[in-house]
Parts: sequence; C-alpha cells; structure tokens
Amino acid sequence: MRTSRPGFLLRATATLAAAGLVLTGCGSSEEKPKETKPSPSAPAEPDHEPLTGAELPEGQTAARKHPAYIVKIDNTAASAPQYGLAKADMVVQELVEGGVTRLAVAYYSQLPKEAGPVRSMRATDAGIAAPIDAKIMTSGAAPYTYAQLKKHDVEWIDMSTPYVVRDTSKPHDYLHSVVAKVVKAGRAAAKEGAAKRPADFMPWGDATTKLAGGKPAKAVDVKFSQARTDNWVFRGGKYRLKNNYMGKSGQFLADTVLVAQTRTTIAPYKDPGGAIVPVSHFTGRGKAWILRDGQIVEATWVKKGEKGAVTFTDANGAAIEVPPGKVWLDLIPQGNGQVEPGGVTVK
Repeated sequence: MRTSRPGFLLRATATLAAAGLVLTGCGSSEEKPKETKPSPSAPAEPDHEPLTGAELPEGQTAARKHPAYIVKIDNTAASAPQYGLAKADMVVQELVEGGVTRLAVAYYSQLPKEAGPVRSMRATDAGIAAPIDAKIMTSGAAPYTYAQLKKHDVEWIDMSTPYVVRDTSKPHDYLHSVVAKVVKAGRAAAKEGAAKRPADFMPWGDATTKLAGGKPAKAVDVKFSQARTDNWVFRGGKYRLKNNYMGKSGQFLADTVLVAQTRTTIAPYKDPGGAIVPVSHFTGRGKAWILRDGQIVEATWVKKGEKGAVTFTDANGAAIEVPPGKVWLDLIPQGNGQVEPGGVTVK
C-alpha cells in the first residue's frame, strides 16, 4: 500500500572508502582518504490524490492550500437536480429517517463553485469526515449530532458563515434552497494558510492494481431500506447510478462502488415529523462488496474508531488494495441492507 505522505523521500547514505596506504621516499606511510562522490538520492515516490488514489506527475504534490470538504446533499426527488457532484472525488451515501438516504459528497482535488441542495449533518458523518480531517458544509444539525462531531474533532461550516447560504433562485422548494459555496470557502482557507494534505481515505493501490476473485456483475442493486435501493449499471468503463437525482450535465461516474454493512443504532432524538433517526457507525468491522470493472468481490472491512482508516481483506485474510479512481461508498445497515448482483441476494 502506498504511503500517504507527499513527497516521501528515501535517501542513500554516502560512505567513505577505507583510507589507502601510501609509501613515502623515507619509508614512512600515511593514510589518505580516497575521494568519493556522494551517492545520488533515490527519486521521490510519486504523490497521489488522497481521495481518489490517482497518481500525480513527477514533482507534483497533492498538498493544497485548502482542506477537504464534505457537502451534505439531499438525496430525494425534492433535491433534483443535485449540482456540483461531477467534481467530487468521492460520495458516501448514508441512511437517514424515513428510510431515505443523504449524501456526504467529498471534494479535495478540485472544488465546485457551488454544490447542493445542502441539508443537515448526522452523527454518521463523524466516521466519514474525521479520517481525512474534512470540514462539513451543512445547513445545521441536531444538538446530539453537534456533540458527536465535537467529540471526534470534526469541524463544520454552516449557515452562520457566508459559505453556506440560501438561494431561492434555485429550482427547489424553500427547504432545499441552501447552497454550499465551496470555491469561496477554499479561497478563504488558503488565506489562513493552515491546511494540510488529508490522509488517504482508502488503502490505495496503483494503476496496475487488479482485484482478484471477482464474479461478473454488470448490474447490481444495493438496498438500504424499503424506501431506497440503488440500481447500479456498469457501462463504458464506469458505474452509473440509474435512479439518481443529479443534473444531466453533472453526473458522478464511479470507477469503483464500495458497499459496507454497518452497525446501525437509533439516535436519542426524532426528526421534526416524529420519525426515528438512524445512525450508521462506520467503525468496527463488517461485510463489504467491491464493484470494479464489471466484477463484484466479497470482502471484510475494518475501521478502528471514527478517525481510523478503513482497510479491506479477502476471504483468506489477505489485504485488498483499492484501484485508483472515483469511489461511491454505500453504508447499508446490517440485517436490512442487501446487495443483489444479477438478481441473486448476497447476505
């Protein structure tokens, strides 16, 4: 697995040769060191994007003047058209109240001018944002959620700032009219000069990495609840979500779709309509499925705490590296969530 440190440098150590013995005219001797040239330094390991694993040209670094951002975006029919997703590095989909889902859309390699429609955070977001020290752009949150994010040192940007604002000119109702000004937030962060390169979100491989042990699966359904099932198709080398709410010109096309079954609990509050609020815990371990190149691979995921990095192993316990590219990650609940490749339910 690649190191996540940018510009990681291995240096060869120059050594001096043993001193030679030189005879003088009167029979005495003295030691003189041989002249040696210092060994050249080994080339720097190429850097790669922390949220996609994409390798950068030699001499370039992924470190930027802004942090990673996660924009919380509604994922119901009322959100159509979602905007800003085409520039995302990664999307995480999580279960919320009513059996519907919400997106945590992550940006680092490039920032959109705007993204949305923006909605509120959930406690689930701690396990998504903390590993990469991302700032969450959100319309707000319940007190319980704020407390959970604070507990894990996750920062957010809400409507008390000029970077998350209401824009009623958007083709949405009032509830779905909040916009994240992502580029504007990035420029402000650059002036502060405190940003650092995020850690790798995935255990990235390189361009030669291939997943072993896969089964053909070019159409896969991922079930969150009775109200939400993703319909994925592999076409033209990319995974396309058939039942999405993205604008036609702003589709997120995934190179890899990852599905992780997570322990799901109920938050100690209800939404304004009285519905229970699920919390998906992206910590611990569970079943996983990796979709890549029209194949599906069964795996196990492990993640130690909200701040921990996720890893994957195959049926034999061998580590799995994720090939570089854009990833869509579905966090489905253990017990209720299902993955159905070719109409066969995998549990």
